[in-house]
Order: sequence, then C-alpha cells, then structure tokens
Amino acid sequence: MDRLRRHRDHGQEPEEPPAEPPDRLPAATDQGEPPRAANGREERRRGREGRIDRSQDGSDLSVVSRGTRIEGTVAAAGSLRVDGDVKGKITAAKEVSLSPGGRVEANIEATDITLGGQVMGNLEAKGDVSLPADSRLDGNIRARNVQIGGEVKGDVEGRGTVELGPSARVEGDIRSKRLAIAAGAVFIGSSAMDESG
Repeated sequence: MDRLRRHRDHGQEPEEPPAEPPDRLPAATDQGEPPRAANGREERRRGREGRIDRSQDGSDLSVVSRGTRIEGTVAAAGSLRVDGDVKGKITAAKEVSLSPGGRVEANIEATDITLGGQVMGNLEAKGDVSLPADSRLDGNIRARNVQIGGEVKGDVEGRGTVELGPSARVEGDIRSKRLAIAAGAVFIGSSAMDESG
C-alpha cells in the first residue's frame, strides 16, 4: 500500500506485477474449457502435458506433448495431436495427427488421421488417412481415401481412392474403388477393385 501511495504522490502509475511465466499457467478445467486469466481472457498455449488449446475455429485441440508417455485410453472430444508416446487406444471426434517424433502402440479411431511418426496398431477413419514419407505403420487401415508416402505393413481398405506416393512401401493387400501407384512406390500384395465402394 505504501508503494501505491508513493507512486500517486509522484504522479506515477504503480507497476503491475510481472506476468506468470508460461510454465506456471493454470491448467485446463475438467470440462474441456480453456483456462482463463484473471481478466477473464482465454489463455492460449502450446503443447504441454494435458493442455488444451482453443483453435481459431473454436474447436478443441488436445495435445500429448513431447516427452509425455500415456498408457491406456486417450479420448478427445475434438482433435488430438500426439508429439509424445501413447500405448493403448486413441479415439477422437475429429482429427488425430502424429508428429514425426511421436510413437504410438494403439488402435486409432477418428474422423481423419495424419501420421508423421511410428504406429503399431490399426487405423480406422470415417474420412481420410494420410501417411507422409516419414511415417511407418504396422497395422491395417480402413478409411474413405488413403494417401501413403511412408511404409505400411498391413492391409489397406479405402472406400474411395488409395494413392501410393513415390516413396511408399506397402506390404499387404489393398482393396479400394480406385488405386493410384506412383513411379518408385513398392507394393507387395494383391489389389482388389470394388466398384460398390
């Protein structure tokens, strides 16, 4: 209080206390609401264990941070990004994305799935699955459209188009409405074209 009086006497505004460092921000609430600062504004933050970030379209993004290991079921009401390790089962109402450094030993169910790391488990998407060149999957894929640039050891079922990029390697059977194989891709298995989709 004395400091406040001294500032008023000299015509100066009191200094505001320093903001809390990012490591000490309050955690998200159990209801999936983003934490609020003292002024009521929504806090934004990047991947830390258990953090939820409100994306620009208002949907929730849950993040499993690098260095975090989870064993069990991970269920996200919105989208999920995995930068760490997960062993068990993953479900998301929207998209699941795995960074190149992420490792997953789990079956994954989501609307769309994008893998940039290593996965041991089956993928099931209502929408599309994308595996860039740096990805590796030991498991089966079921989705609408599938784009493979990495390595897959398992069967692939696409209700639409399955595309193998130039660096793709698939060891398993492919069933799809349409199949596109780029020069340089390796496909060891059989292909069945299903017009009924």
